[in-house]
Parts: sequence; structure tokens; C-alpha cells
Amino acid sequence: MSIEEFFEAAGPVPTKWINDWKKDKKTIGFFCSYIPEEIIHAAGILPIRINARGHHETDVGDGFLSRLNCTFCRTSLDKALKGEYDFLDGLVSLNSCDHVRRTYDNWVHEKSPQFVHFLSVPHHATPEAIDWYRGEISLFKNKLQEHFKVQIPENKIKNSIKVFNETRKLLKALYEKRKEAELKITGKEAFAITISSTALPRETFNQMLSKFLENYDSRPSLESKSRLLVVGSLIDDYEYIQLIEDMGAYVVTDAQCFGSKYFWNLVDENKETLQALSERYLTKPACPRMIGDSVDHSTRLAYLKNMIKDFYVDGVVFESLKFCDLHSGENYMFIKELKDLGVPVLVLDREYTISGVGQMKTRVQAFLEVLA
Repeated sequence: MSIEEFFEAAGPVPTKWINDWKKDKKTIGFFCSYIPEEIIHAAGILPIRINARGHHETDVGDGFLSRLNCTFCRTSLDKALKGEYDFLDGLVSLNSCDHVRRTYDNWVHEKSPQFVHFLSVPHHATPEAIDWYRGEISLFKNKLQEHFKVQIPENKIKNSIKVFNETRKLLKALYEKRKEAELKITGKEAFAITISSTALPRETFNQMLSKFLENYDSRPSLESKSRLLVVGSLIDDYEYIQLIEDMGAYVVTDAQCFGSKYFWNLVDENKETLQALSERYLTKPACPRMIGDSVDHSTRLAYLKNMIKDFYVDGVVFESLKFCDLHSGENYMFIKELKDLGVPVLVLDREYTISGVGQMKTRVQAFLEVLA
């Protein structure tokens, strides 16, 4: 299996795979990794994570979202308002951050998608919160059944859970390879694979990655370079990772919602399906929207420490989209805590579309010189 197919699948949507799917099936776009894709899949619908890869304009989106909103939201809304997401048969969102909420509101108001749904996702992972989200998932399932005139019985959800767990196991196996001293895959390539999983028919992706892993050991070893961990706001464009690696390093792992946080833990296949989904999504490696108990800041810090240890990380790159309050605020705490532990860190503020490349390269290069 060629890596080039993953690069193509991780490109601007709709891809050829989506166009083929659309010939006789439905698609739903969704914001955020807290959406239970298994329910959409069990309905026979292709879930596609909203992104604006390849779209570099915000002129229309800026008329609805001010420049104090992050450029991921403004660019995604711009793409939608210009009709580039008209192929979707529905849109699903949640209370992730205020920027995404307003993006969803304006999208629905201006484009009137055929199907819309908003999930209320708790900010905790207490037993009460898990019960609440189970109810939200049940409402979502019922609304899908009603609108698309389909049935989503328990056995279909169980099958979808198995399919998505297989994805998670395969991606985890890929990341295990990145712990090795002699790397055979770049961060750019690994990111292309994880990103493509959010826009491919799931069974197709599983087959592609399974074949890729079967042939992994035949890939040539890469030269030794500094090993980096990337943390922060969403990165759904592998070109950002290439920009970092071109300066003389490898991104060996991440704490990203398009990366490790997307697949790190499994759904329990032995429990009632909706309960198991609720537990998995609320207790997965958390983003800073989550607070309290098992999903608080200290838990996320421990996740980073384990990443640094397990992947033999030499330095950490903290990046955040401008005006991304959640990640900018948490990155500030992470940076202080890791510096106190003697971990080298680099801080990058960026826009969604690649810009200021020269300045970014200079800062990365200077950081790598410190690590050398």
C-alpha cells in the first residue's frame, strides 16, 4: 500500500473516495472528536470530519465571524458558505468551544442543511455525566433513524464499534512503530495517515492501513534526528508537520485531536453499546474543554509526560491557533510545568492556513540547535 494514497485521502474534501461513496450513499459532516461516529456509521452514513484543507480564503466567513475567532472556524465557514460542503447530507456539532458553536450556528442559518443535530457533551466524566451523554447519544440515534428512514439496532452499533476499534488498534500499532530508535516513517507521513482516517470509508481505511503495516518493516530506516512531540490546537494539514521536519527533526508523536487523542482508547465491546460509547468518548485523552477528576489538567499533563518518556522525545513544540483560548491557556500551564522538569519547549502561534513560513522555520531551526 503506497503512502501516496494516504496523502491523497488527507487532501481537500471531497476526495475521490467521498465522490464514489456519494453515488448511492449519504454523508454527514461533524465537528470535534467527541462526536460518536459509530452511530453515524451504523446508520450506513459516512462521517466526515469538518476541515478546510486547501481552502485559503476567509472573505465571506469574516462577514459572520469576527477576526477574534480562530482561522480554522472562519476558513471552514467560508468554505461552507461558498458551497464547497454542499455535498453533505447533514451537519453535526456540539458545545466544544464558542468559536465552533458560532460557526455551526451561522452555517445552519445560512445554508439550511438537510439534517442538523447538536449534542450537549458534558465537561466532566463523572457517572452522572456519562449517563447524561448516553442519553444524548440515544437522542442522536433516534433523530438519525427518523430523518434518514433507517434502523440502527444494537447489532449494527456493535459492528460499528468493532470497525472503529479496529481503526484505533491499527493506528496505535502505527504509533508503536514510532517509538523505535530507528524510524521508518516521518511525522508528516504518520499525520497523513491519521488525518485520512477522518475522511475515508472506515472499512476502506482499515484495509489500507493494515496492508501498509504488513509492509512496514521493508521501508528504509531514516537518519537519526531530534525527536519532537507536538501539542496544541488542531492540526489537520500534514504540511505543518513537514515544515517542522524540514528543519532537521522528526515529529514522533503528538497530543492532537486529529492525532493520538482521536484513537488512543477503545470502546468496551462487552458493555451495552450506548453506555460504552459514552464512557469511551468522555474518558478519552481529553482536550482542555474537559474539567474535573479523570479528565482534568493534571491528567493531560500525565499524558504528555508518558508521551515524552515512551517516544524518547527530545523537545516539545506547543502550537496554538491565534485566538484559540482553550489551547493557548492550557499550553501556558504545560510550558511552565515542563520547563520546571527540564524539558525543552518551543512555542508557536499560528494561523490555520500556512503563513509566516520564514519566521516559523527560523524559530524551529533555533530550537533544534539548542537540542543538538
